[in-house]
Amino acid sequence: MVKLLDLQEQEISENVVVNDLQFEIEHEQILDVLTVCAKIVPKSGSIPILQNLKFDIKGETLFITAMDTEQSLLQMIPITNTGGSAGSFLFPAREGIDLLKRLPHGNLTFVKEGWTIHISYGKRGKANLKILSSEEYPNLPQPVTDEFLQIPSQVLRKAANAARFALGDDKTPALTGVHLYNHEGKLGFVATDRHRVFRYVTDVDILDPDQFVSALIPAIAFKQIVDSFHGEQVDLSITKHYLILREKNSIYFGRQLDLTFPLDSLNVIFRGENKGMQLSINQSELNDTLNRALSLDATNNRVTLEVDEYGVFVVHTESENSEVCDPFEDVAVGEDFPVMKFNGRYLKDAITICDKGIQNIHLRVSGSSLPGFVSFEGDPSIMVVINPVR
Repeated sequence: MVKLLDLQEQEISENVVVNDLQFEIEHEQILDVLTVCAKIVPKSGSIPILQNLKFDIKGETLFITAMDTEQSLLQMIPITNTGGSAGSFLFPAREGIDLLKRLPHGNLTFVKEGWTIHISYGKRGKANLKILSSEEYPNLPQPVTDEFLQIPSQVLRKAANAARFALGDDKTPALTGVHLYNHEGKLGFVATDRHRVFRYVTDVDILDPDQFVSALIPAIAFKQIVDSFHGEQVDLSITKHYLILREKNSIYFGRQLDLTFPLDSLNVIFRGENKGMQLSINQSELNDTLNRALSLDATNNRVTLEVDEYGVFVVHTESENSEVCDPFEDVAVGEDFPVMKFNGRYLKDAITICDKGIQNIHLRVSGSSLPGFVSFEGDPSIMVVINPVR
């Protein structure tokens, strides 16, 4: 656990309007930050002020805030403050970012005059953008905790794979999120779309389980922000209303979904993770087979796993006009292995989320009508449950 950095406190507490703001920054540096901000800015204009980014200049630092109704992001970038002044304004997100994407590499000079920002680039290039006052821009959430879990970025990126298994529409809103929870003293992540379940139990200790608060975070937003992190470590905190993620130069607030995640029901499913029979399959070979199978127009992308008349484990699929059947002669399996039918795309998603270097996947089954459990040789932290199809 670590104390909250002073990152947010460095933000300008008042919206200062000055006309002689002038600073320099490298094109690539500001574009990298703005590209992440673009993922936060709402696509609809229901709240027009949120179509802008807040620029705060203080000393040799530019603070950029992006916000929608459910999430906020504050990032800081070093600049050369040639004007020597402090102040703030609203920068038009869509038009401004699109413009900056098309500017040449190299140094950029920003000069504020009235409600116009002048951008100089290259030898003599100039562009002008209308800007707005930042006086009515919403404030960032104020964290009510100073305690964070320190999480390696690679662990968080692994957890963000959960987004692939969350529901992609709002028919059941609680299933559009990734659930962060206490799994026997470790930080766990779980997501489901009813057809499959992803569970990842990290090795991150929850030091005070009695005070730990679980969270349900929109899956797409969670994946997008995690993918934007480039450092080796991310600090994570969960409050009553927010998931807070913090790197050296940024802090993110994601509002929790105020919904009940069906964790208890999923835990009942996981009681079968050690039952039935298990076989080991080469991950690369199975992935190649599934790629071939998915090229066919099979109903529900159905693939069948079974033991053929010669006692060989096979994976096959068929459409109205075509058929693919691949034998896996090295797979040790008994004749009592049940005929299992899965959605091939779901099975492919399950076997391709493993770390590089994983050679074999484990598939455990108990019966044709019961879920299959996918895990990875040498990495017990991830388990994917897939329901069979007819």
